[in-house]
Amino acid sequence: MSVYIVIRVPKCGSTSLARMFAKALPDSKEYYISSANLVLAHEENEKISSLEKFRILKNTTRSIWKKHRCLSFDAVWDKTNRTIKDNDIIHGHLTIDSIELKNIDKRLVSVIRDPYDRMLSDYNYFRNSFYKKNFISQKYKNRQYIAGNYDLEGYISYLAENQPLFGRYISRFIIGKEKVNNPIEYIQSKYFAFGILERMDLFIDDFYKKSGIKLTQQKANITQSKKVNQLSDSQRNAISKFCEEDIDLYKNISSLI
Repeated sequence: MSVYIVIRVPKCGSTSLARMFAKALPDSKEYYISSANLVLAHEENEKISSLEKFRILKNTTRSIWKKHRCLSFDAVWDKTNRTIKDNDIIHGHLTIDSIELKNIDKRLVSVIRDPYDRMLSDYNYFRNSFYKKNFISQKYKNRQYIAGNYDLEGYISYLAENQPLFGRYISRFIIGKEKVNNPIEYIQSKYFAFGILERMDLFIDDFYKKSGIKLTQQKANITQSKKVNQLSDSQRNAISKFCEEDIDLYKNISSLI
C-alpha cells in the first residue's frame, strides 16, 4: 500500500500544493496532520516563553481533537495507521522525522521556495495576522508579536537571535533535526517528488511522469494588505548570515531542475 505525504513547509505554497493533490485524487481520503509547531516548540524550549508554549499546546490539542477526536499526536498516528488506505493523502506542516506510519510505502512530496522570498512572505503573513486577529494587547513575544510591532529589520533581527529554530527552518521540515552530509542525495533517496515553488510546472511534469497523475496549479493564501513587497540589499545580507543552510539547499535543488 502506498500513500502520498505532502510535507508542507510554511509560506512555500503549501496550501496550494495540498489542494492540488486533493483535486487530482478526489476518491482519496485526506488526513490533515500538522504537528510542526508543537515539535519545534519542544525542541526550542529555552527560546520560547511559557505563555507561548501554553498557547501552542492549547491550540494544537484543540485542533487535533476537532479533526481527529484524539488528544495527542501519538493517538492520531495510531488511528491513521489503522484506517489509511492505498492512495490516501496525508498533508500538513510536518517535519519529515515526525511521520509515524508503519509498513506503508510513504510517497513523500514537497516544494520549497527561495528562502529570501519565504522570509518576506512570513513577515507579511504574521504582520497581517497580528492586526487581523486583534492581538495588539498581546504581551509575550513570538513571530506574530514581533512582525506586528517591528519593521522588517526588527523581524529579521529577532529571527537571527533565534538561529537554532529559524536559521534552518526549511531544512528542519525537509531533512529533519539532524543535519546530513549530502542533503541532495538525502532528498533524492527519501522523496517521491520534490520541487521549487518558482518552477511548479516542472514539479507537476515530474510527478506526472512518476505517477501518471496530473496535478493542476492552485492559488491560496495571498496576502493583500499591509504588505512589504521587496527586500533591501542590507536585509538580504542579514538573512544570508543566519539562513546559509536553507539558501544552499534551495540553490542546489534549483540547479538540478
